[in-house]
Amino acid sequence: MASLLFYLSATVLLSQSTVAFNCSAPPIYVDIHKRAVHGIDRFQYGSFIGVGSPAQNQSLWPSLSQNHTSFTASTYCDNSTLNDCSVSTGGFFDRDLSQSFSENKNFKAYDKQRNGTFTGIFGQDDIHLYTHYFETDGASQTLLTNSTIEVAQTGVIAPSIVGIGQSSTVLDDLFARGIIAGRTYSLYIGQGMNRAGGVVNGSNVFGGYDAGRFTGPLHKYPMKLTNMNPMTVRVNDIIITDSNNPTSNISLFDTTKFPSMKTRPNTFEAQITTDQYPLSLPYEITQNFISQLSAEEDNTWGDNSLKLKNPFNGTLSIVLDDGFTVTLPPEVLMNASNITPIQSRKPNSTEPFYLSTAFLGQVYLMADFDSYSFYLAQAVIKNNAVMPETFCPKTTPVAYERPKQSKWVSQGLIGAVIGGVFGGLGLGICAFCFVMALRRRRDEKKLEERLEKGKQAKLAQFEVEDVPVFDPPPKTKGIFAWKKR
Repeated sequence: MASLLFYLSATVLLSQSTVAFNCSAPPIYVDIHKRAVHGIDRFQYGSFIGVGSPAQNQSLWPSLSQNHTSFTASTYCDNSTLNDCSVSTGGFFDRDLSQSFSENKNFKAYDKQRNGTFTGIFGQDDIHLYTHYFETDGASQTLLTNSTIEVAQTGVIAPSIVGIGQSSTVLDDLFARGIIAGRTYSLYIGQGMNRAGGVVNGSNVFGGYDAGRFTGPLHKYPMKLTNMNPMTVRVNDIIITDSNNPTSNISLFDTTKFPSMKTRPNTFEAQITTDQYPLSLPYEITQNFISQLSAEEDNTWGDNSLKLKNPFNGTLSIVLDDGFTVTLPPEVLMNASNITPIQSRKPNSTEPFYLSTAFLGQVYLMADFDSYSFYLAQAVIKNNAVMPETFCPKTTPVAYERPKQSKWVSQGLIGAVIGGVFGGLGLGICAFCFVMALRRRRDEKKLEERLEKGKQAKLAQFEVEDVPVFDPPPKTKGIFAWKKR
């Protein structure tokens, strides 16, 4: 009897866990690229999201640390120290123009560790999530009504942010209303922001992932919920490679190459973040990078990125403890101004180590906040198709498998075969036409011969027919002279 109760309880629990997620719910794809936004006359790079009724379009930056979706008040720059504030916030939100905004003075913020980057008020309003696959096509929207938002009023950063932290209000609202399958989310940050200097756009997928945006094996990691950025990994090695000499791999952990280190540095924990562009590495590793590439401190972008004294055509590979390797290509490791995506660091700094936006420009991230795990995979930087798939909680995403090419195709032999086939067909057609022309000419000749025989036969008939007898012609010559045939 006890065993029967056990099986019945297990069945009930299994059924509850099954019906909790509607895995047939389609995902919501929201692209990331530059666009016109409300209140700013310059295009802004970010997630295509609107707020209010009627909608005021914004470009929101994805944040893996913040939980609230925040918008910039139209008066924000009056009290902000943000550089170029009037053209850098991602849009402005005028609460007085929204018929659906309602302030909530009693709401308690989820984000406790923002270090005073900005402050604002909370309320409820409509959020418009726009799906916009191609820039030449129109956008469709998913309307999330009466959702919790923050309106930033003063601060030092651009506060137009869609929060994808472990207690993300937008994910909670979408899932609670049955719009998406679960609290799952995927991100490719892209390279279209000014700091990266690229043109490749990114995307968010709420409740799903883009199957065409990643390739190769997936690498699964547990979230570390005690960290501000719960998506945390451990770095095992960092290798610099000169593209002109691919075998010249230099590990920044190598004590023989960098004798100032007495022992090999330990692996270190790094938080994955979108809150800054450059990577922040341990002091010793940073010093080895400076020594190897003759780097120097620079603050052109206001983020303390290091600058190389001399151009370097090479890559930097970050090796995680499970073997997953992420490589920054030459154009990312050093831009046109010789600025790198590596940040300077003080020897006594206690700040976390970060794998930041420069890192995410090369990987695709997929997060499952129901199982508190996430996946990383090599990103397909330039994909020609968008393939959103539902990401049901506690399942593993599956990359789109491109058709496998046989050796005939991969080696170019299929072209020779097809060319030979079509060439042979062409010769065959020419030969056929030549033969048919000869036959037609022969038939025409036979027809002419038959007609000639018929004509002769007809003439023969005429010769045996009776003909009238004419009088002989006159013997005197006149104007007309008759000649006997």
